[in-house]
Amino acid sequence: MLKMNVNDYTPRAGITPPIAANYAEWLDTEGIDGLELSCGTLSYSIFNMVRGEVPVAELVSGFPWWRKLLGKPMLGRLKGKYDLQEGYNLDAARTIKPRLKRTALLVVGGFRKKEHMEQIIDQGTADFISMCRPFIREPFFVQRLKRGKTDSASCISCNRCFAAVANDMPLRCYVDGFL
Repeated sequence: MLKMNVNDYTPRAGITPPIAANYAEWLDTEGIDGLELSCGTLSYSIFNMVRGEVPVAELVSGFPWWRKLLGKPMLGRLKGKYDLQEGYNLDAARTIKPRLKRTALLVVGGFRKKEHMEQIIDQGTADFISMCRPFIREPFFVQRLKRGKTDSASCISCNRCFAAVANDMPLRCYVDGFL
């Protein structure tokens, strides 16, 4: 199984869904079992990977004083630019899925609602839904879905968990408090 970037959002032309579709088709002929679609890069487009809030205060909390002076205004400009759109890699999945003959397609991208995830699977847009941040907040999220105790993840995409990792802190949900 492989994870593949379908849009790197770099300043110059880079990976885009049509280019990724060509790679996906080639990988399919090589006999891989699964292909997970993701996007963004740590260097140029970090909040394309973790859409939602931009926790400026939490991100810069571990910076030296001089870097905080630069970091706060720079990161502050990102607020509202990367709001969570559930299923933000679905357009790429729609481009890539028809090119796969044998390979299961997994898609990640801010999924929170059971109904939406089921719709994607039922329509054949993807074979599996992949998630990360909801499991940080709710490790037993899938069991709660199966038992009918919830129909959506309680993760609000505040990205404080992401900021914690950037500051060498434990990976956990920080929604109820600051770092």
